[in-house]
Amino acid sequence: MPVPPRHPARAGAACAAAALVTGLHLVTPVTPAAADDGPPALPSAVSGCVGPSPTRYGERVPWPVARMAPYLTRSLSQGRGVRVAVLDSGVSGAAAGLGAAVAPGRDVVSGGPARSDCLGRGTALAAIVAARPTPGTGVVGMAPEATVLPIRIIGPRHRLTPTSLADGIDAAVDAGAGVVLLGTGQVADTPALRAAVIRAAERNVLVVAPVDDGPAATPGRPPPVWYPAAYPQVLAVGGVDANGRSTVPAPPASGLDLLAPGKDAIAPGPTGAGHYVVDGTAVAAAHVAGTAALVRGYHPELTAEQVRDRLVRTAERAPFAAAGTVDPYAALTTLDPDAAARPVRLDAEPVSVATAPPADPAIARAGLVAAVVTVAALLISAGVWIRRGRRRPANRWSADTGRRR
Repeated sequence: MPVPPRHPARAGAACAAAALVTGLHLVTPVTPAAADDGPPALPSAVSGCVGPSPTRYGERVPWPVARMAPYLTRSLSQGRGVRVAVLDSGVSGAAAGLGAAVAPGRDVVSGGPARSDCLGRGTALAAIVAARPTPGTGVVGMAPEATVLPIRIIGPRHRLTPTSLADGIDAAVDAGAGVVLLGTGQVADTPALRAAVIRAAERNVLVVAPVDDGPAATPGRPPPVWYPAAYPQVLAVGGVDANGRSTVPAPPASGLDLLAPGKDAIAPGPTGAGHYVVDGTAVAAAHVAGTAALVRGYHPELTAEQVRDRLVRTAERAPFAAAGTVDPYAALTTLDPDAAARPVRLDAEPVSVATAPPADPAIARAGLVAAVVTVAALLISAGVWIRRGRRRPANRWSADTGRRR
C-alpha cells in the first residue's frame, strides 16, 4: 500500500477536522511511473489535509472517461442549468477545472460554506460530475456545464452520523439541487434519514448514493446494507472495473440499480495542477450523478422518478451482471426507454414441434386444398407453354439461301 502524501504543516484545525470514510478511496498522487505502469492501489484513509499532487495526468483520456464517452453527448447536453449537490467533505473551489463550477454550499456539521476540501474526497467526486475541460489534461467531467453545490456532512474524527446525512439532503433540496450525490452512507435506517429521502423525492430531486464497498464483517459474505442507497426512492450505484467486472458484491437488500466505472478514475487534487487516482462505489455514483445532470438538462420535462427510470432502462446490460452499466448517450437519445429495457431471455426454452400448440384442423385442410390447387395450376400452365413451344414455326435464316426456313 502506498504511503499517503504528506499534508502541509500549516494545515489548520478546521481542515484537520475533516474526515475520510469509506465509499471513496483516496489519495495517491499520479506520478510518471504510476502513469506508465498503471494506477497504483490506494489507501482507504488519510489524516490531515492532502497537498497538491506533483504531476499532471496529461492529455491521455482516463479509461472511465473513455468508457462513459461524455463527448458523444456534448452537442445535446452538458448539464447547463442543473445543480448537483455533492454531500461529502466539501469541494475545493481552487481545484483544476472546478473554479467556475462550485457554489458556496453549506457545512451542516460546523456551519458556514463548504467551498473548501482538505481531504479531496468531495473535490474528486465533483470533478467527475462537472469538471470543465482544462488545457493539458484529458480529465473532464460528465456534465461540464452543471453547477456543483458542496454540502459538507463529515465531522471530526471521521464521524458520519445519520443526522448529518439527513441534514445534508435537506440542505441540498432547500438550495435547489436537481440531483443529490452522496459520497458515502451508513448502516442505520433512521426515521430522519428516511424522511429526508422521501422529501427529496416529493420535491422532484433525484438522490444518487453508493452501495457499501467496505470490508465484510464476516469473511466470504457481502458488505452490510447501506442507507440511503437501500431506500427504493434512491438510485443505488455499484462499481465496475475496466474489464466490466463488479468491484464489490451487492446483495439484493442493497437496492443496487446501476453500475458505473468505480476503479482507477483520475481526479484533480484540492489545489494545484496535479491529479489523484480514486476508487470506490462513490466514484461510480459520481458518474451516474453526472449522467443524471445531462438528462435533466436535455429533458427538463422529466420528473426525478422518470430520470431514474430512464437511466436504469437504457443501461447497457451484460449477461449475469447484477445490474446494467449506465449509458449516457442512450439515456439522452432513446425514444422509448421501455423498449430498451427488454433484455434477451437467456433461459428461454428452445422452440420445437413437440412444444408448439396444436393446429386448427379446418385451417390445416384449407391450407392443403389451397396448396394442391396452386400446384395444379402451375403444372397446367407449364404444359400449355410447352405445347405452344412445339407448335411455334421455325424462324431461322438459312445460311445457304439467305431465306427464312
